Order: sequence, then structure tokens, then C-alpha cells
Amino acid sequence: MAGPWTISRDRRDGESRTNFGAVLGRVGSWSRRTLLIRNPGVQFRPAPPGQRAAGGPATGAGVRPLRRPLSARRAVPLLAVMTVAAVFLAWATVSLARTGFAATDAVASRSGGPLLVPAPRTAGNLPLRAGSRVDPVSRPIAAQVHQRFAAVGAQLIAAAERARNGSAGPKITATTPSGLYGEPGHLDPVTNRPAWILYFGFDATATLGSPGTNVTSLMMGILGHWSKIGPWPVLAGHRGGAANCTVAWLARTSVAVCGWATDRTMGVVASPVRDTGVRELAALLLKMRYDLQRP
Repeated sequence: MAGPWTISRDRRDGESRTNFGAVLGRVGSWSRRTLLIRNPGVQFRPAPPGQRAAGGPATGAGVRPLRRPLSARRAVPLLAVMTVAAVFLAWATVSLARTGFAATDAVASRSGGPLLVPAPRTAGNLPLRAGSRVDPVSRPIAAQVHQRFAAVGAQLIAAAERARNGSAGPKITATTPSGLYGEPGHLDPVTNRPAWILYFGFDATATLGSPGTNVTSLMMGILGHWSKIGPWPVLAGHRGGAANCTVAWLARTSVAVCGWATDRTMGVVASPVRDTGVRELAALLLKMRYDLQRP
């Protein structure tokens, strides 16, 4: 039976190839039209995860139905809940900050123990120099620090005596330990000798007042009346009280000075800036107080 889809034997080879390609083209176009025609009576639904669709490949968990937009009836309560949560978190943050500040104030108001007399052989892993002698070049610096420190101590005792308002009691006295500590591995570029840190302590037999006020008076007393800079607060450590640091001009030398004060004690450490910077001295102050003062 002859037809457009049959290949006759009496046709030439070129004609047979041409008609065979045309037949394949018609079949391809017919198959594409058949696949693109949608049957309105058939509804395509995604198969559940893990199951195989009938006549098709397995569907995975990645096939998800489209989500509907959130309605206003649900969005408003959700927004209100999120607002309440944000307010609660802000309140909790403020409460934690206040608790931290209260703990800091408690540490500052806590009184440290008495100072060790005489000064310990080591303080903050720094060895005490034998004889506590300062080289001749640095001796004027040590003399000025000692003179101004003693003057501040005398002023604090006089103020404490006046605060008694004539009430009976023993006279207020104080012990004044001191020491010169070396810094192993550090050389003074001017003297070509080992660097040093000078320490002076003051331990009174009565309360001297507010630690913050006392340490400010101490720093201003060492700076002098003509100083153009003032002290700034630093960490006082677990021995309590308040601590400040500054840079003083003593004996024509820039000197880093850090000091602390509690209700009964105060102390100061000093070193030329060329040997020990202020930040380094503030860190050494925390370590040295563990050995210079009892808890």
C-alpha cells in the first residue's frame, strides 16, 4: 500500500532520503503538538515527598507549594509581639548595664588591706633593688616624687583631723613604705643602666575620705599647680579603691605616674616615660598591688 509514508523501491536513492527526512519532520511536529496540548480534565498535583509520581520521576523535598502572603489579620498581632520582645530586650540590656556599674562602684568603695611594711622583695614579678639606690642622673626625679607625695599625705591627715570636730581619739599617723624596683631586660637610654620603677606607699590609722577624691589630690599634688594636663582614671584592680595615671614634668624629665587610693591607704609608682610608658605602668600597677597591699 503506497502512501506518503512509504518508500517505494522504484524511486532513486536521493528521493528516498529526501522523503524519509520529511516523514521524520512530520512525526516530530506531531509529537510536539501533542505534548503541548493540555487536557482540561486532568489536574497536575505534586506527589508527596519520597513517593514516585505515576508515570513520572520521583519528586523530592524541594517541590514545595506556593505560600500565600501573610494577611493583615495575622501581621498586626505578629508585629505587636515583635515590638514587645524588642522592648523587653532593651530593658534587659539596661538592667545588666546598671548591675555592672553597681558592681564597679562596690569594688571602688571597698577598702583594700594594709600595705606591706617594709616593701616586699618582689612586686609584680619585679625585683627590689638592693639598697634602693637610684643612679645619680635619676636621683632628682625620685626626690621630687617623694617630696610631693609626702606633702599630699600630710594634707590628708590634717583634713582627717579636722573632720573629727574636736572629738577625742588617738592622733592619726601613717606608715610610709617605699622601694625601688628594677625592670629586667629594660635599659635606660640616657643612663645606659637598668630601668626602674619607684614606689611610695601611705597607710593611715584612720579613714582619710573618698578614694576618688584622694587619688585626684595625689595626682594633682605630684603634677604641681602649673601643670597643663590632669590625671585620668584607670583600672584599680581587685584591691579596690580608685586609680589614676598622668604624665608629670619632674627634674626636666617626662615621668609616667600612676597612683591609687582607698579609704585608708594610697600609693604611687613612677618611672621616666623613656623607660616605661603610661599604659605599661598602668598594667604594672595592677600586678604590683597584689604584692604591695594585702586584700
